[in-house]
Amino acid sequence: MDSLPSEAWGPRASHDVVVVGGGVAGLSAALTLVRAGVSVCVLERTDYSPWRPGETLSPVAFAELSQLLAPEPLETGGFLESHGLEATWGSERPHHHSFFTNPYGSGWHVERRHLDALLARHAESLQVPLWRSTCVTHLEREGHGWRVRVRTPRGPVELRCEALVDATGRSAQVARQCGVRRQDWDALCSVSVVTGRPPGFQEQHLVVEATPHGWWYAAPLPGDQLILSLLSDVDVLQRHGALRPEGWSALFSTTWHLRERVGALAVVSQPRVRRCETSRLEQAAGPGWVAVGDAAAMWDPLSSSGILKGLRTGRAAAQALCAALGGNSGALEDYARQQAEEFNRYLSARQAHYTLEQRWAGEDFWRRRLDAPVE
Repeated sequence: MDSLPSEAWGPRASHDVVVVGGGVAGLSAALTLVRAGVSVCVLERTDYSPWRPGETLSPVAFAELSQLLAPEPLETGGFLESHGLEATWGSERPHHHSFFTNPYGSGWHVERRHLDALLARHAESLQVPLWRSTCVTHLEREGHGWRVRVRTPRGPVELRCEALVDATGRSAQVARQCGVRRQDWDALCSVSVVTGRPPGFQEQHLVVEATPHGWWYAAPLPGDQLILSLLSDVDVLQRHGALRPEGWSALFSTTWHLRERVGALAVVSQPRVRRCETSRLEQAAGPGWVAVGDAAAMWDPLSSSGILKGLRTGRAAAQALCAALGGNSGALEDYARQQAEEFNRYLSARQAHYTLEQRWAGEDFWRRRLDAPVE
């Protein structure tokens, strides 16, 4: 799809802000900026066709997403209503949490690339230039702003802007270019398989099960599909061969409730492996740039907050940028401080939740989390 605006095809194009990354966080920032009258352009390295992790919208996340798209209604075609959560954690008996009594309504299961593409189309309807299949090749300070060189499907383009939004995920491309380091708290990794939804998994719940070597989740997806994911530390996964179909299947066969729900799996394809360690940038903003979503900080998927965090940090970063562009010199520092404080609250909540599971306290995966320091 050719989404490059014709005005880009000169020696250079200028915008107030360039957003590097067209996922939930980047698009949340772009939508907030354009509604504030800021000229913004979004650079997305894919065409939104590759698989992306993140499949569940909590009721709160769905409400915030609806607010972001307002006054346009949020089309839920391609979404699957989520009725709640079932977790086997801390005991052999599953615990149930229903969304039916949630004041925000139901949650939703959604294929992440479908959600991101939906937000992208909404941004384009507001005349935000969104360049798909575009990679940043060079970043350079120029006065108080930036010169950005990009590679597009139709050749190289040079952009100039006052500020950058780093929405590049864990790679944090812009922040690293500015010399900001990333700090890791663990080596968590997800190994996922998407398969047809078996007859034994009809209910529309997110199902979580703790096991000696990590924890699993299963979530139904639109189109009668099911995602099954094992989360553990990289070395534990390697030790058990879980990065390969045979090892992954062998560990799945040791689950209790999931195995009972899903039944025997067909031949498992090569699992999708993704690093998802708890980590954050030492600072989430600096002169002329701000990081959002996973670029700013990555949270354990156990929090089920990835999409919500992306929406909220995108909005907060955009508001800070508007203030900074308007002359508030401390706005970006305030944003960075708020993100650091929020991350510390997350660390405390993370440890409290892992502490609930004591059955395998001597196993490497659990021991590391029970002993983890909290800032």
